[in-house]
Amino acid sequence: MSELEPKPDENALAFVERADATGVSDEAINSTLKSHFGMIEDGEIKSLKLKSSVYWDNFYLERVKGIFERGGSNYAAIRFIHRKNGHCGQRTLTEKEINELVDSVGPWQR
Repeated sequence: MSELEPKPDENALAFVERADATGVSDEAINSTLKSHFGMIEDGEIKSLKLKSSVYWDNFYLERVKGIFERGGSNYAAIRFIHRKNGHCGQRTLTEKEINELVDSVGPWQR
């Protein structure tokens, strides 16, 4: 079975998260959502993608890495995640998850 083929018991969100985790292109994901899940409107697809925990994990990690590489503080990274956390329908990260994510990029200067 191709990585773009939804599994028989998989819903659209589970498919998007699996595809995001394997690095499938947005165009391929969109095509599969349209053909297998009957999603036609771009807004509907975008809304679904914004619920993907894999997307948000990658989004936060990239932003935190950027803050770290620019010599920012871990406080700034934590505040950034707090401002975005849960605002687009995605699962809200706990304080422990936020701290683990921020600490995962390396030792912050104090």
